[in-house]
Amino acid sequence: MKVKRYFNLVELMVAMTVFSMVMLMVFMLFSSSMMVWRKSSQQNQIFENARMAMDLMSRDLQCAYYEAGKTPFWFKPATTYVAPDKQYNNPSLCFMATTLVPPNPYCQSKTCEIKYQLYGMTFGTKNANDGWLLRSATGDSKSDGTDNLYNASTNPTGTLRYYNFYTVRVRGGAPSTQVFTLDIGSSDAWENVIPYVTSLTFECNKRDGSVITGYSPATATTSIAPTAAASPFPFSVKINLTLLDMDSWNIWMAKIGSSASEPAAAATFRKQRERQFSRMILIGERGQ
Repeated sequence: MKVKRYFNLVELMVAMTVFSMVMLMVFMLFSSSMMVWRKSSQQNQIFENARMAMDLMSRDLQCAYYEAGKTPFWFKPATTYVAPDKQYNNPSLCFMATTLVPPNPYCQSKTCEIKYQLYGMTFGTKNANDGWLLRSATGDSKSDGTDNLYNASTNPTGTLRYYNFYTVRVRGGAPSTQVFTLDIGSSDAWENVIPYVTSLTFECNKRDGSVITGYSPATATTSIAPTAAASPFPFSVKINLTLLDMDSWNIWMAKIGSSASEPAAAATFRKQRERQFSRMILIGERGQ
């Protein structure tokens, strides 16, 4: 007669221990693989976001419209405005372009007012647009299909008013007197393009390679009408864009907390994880 053999308690415990160790190693391997995949996915997303943003800005700049003394090109360099205007301290570009991405399907013409900016970090005061590359496109029709061309008597609420208007202002004021403002007083609403942007700068140059310094009002609520000599249309524009991945951005925000300025530890963390992208856009002659 065949004798049945059973596991004793010690053998059962050993088997369970071995099984647990194997499962733990499998779990650790799976967890590690997931972390690597997540990090790789976020790094790929950084490159995809940078490519998308650069392509969009490049197309708009290469299709920029210019007529001497009629249509302005505003390059606002970095400024040092204080609260409540700190968010406008980053460089920005405002110009007219025949864009491939008009603001709505009702636009009969693709010639639009185009603006790009990155809100300046105010740190202690969180802003919903922090870290977003912003683009505004204002066309000849509103999103409801009505006319958006400015006319002092027949359509004073129209925001497309570029031709023969040369006064710029950072924010506020009477919208009908400004061709460009960095708030929505002179344009349709800003749209989010890509997130987790820590820096956006522009380098505008003349044909001979000399630098265009740009111009900015002394205060955010001062209107200026720059001359053609002070605001030449650029021959080329270099775009510098710096990004973080999502996890690094969230950690950076946590390190900043409620501080009124960026702590040294947060700055070090950011600089170690940022990725910078640059592209030179050749615009060429536009009747400068």
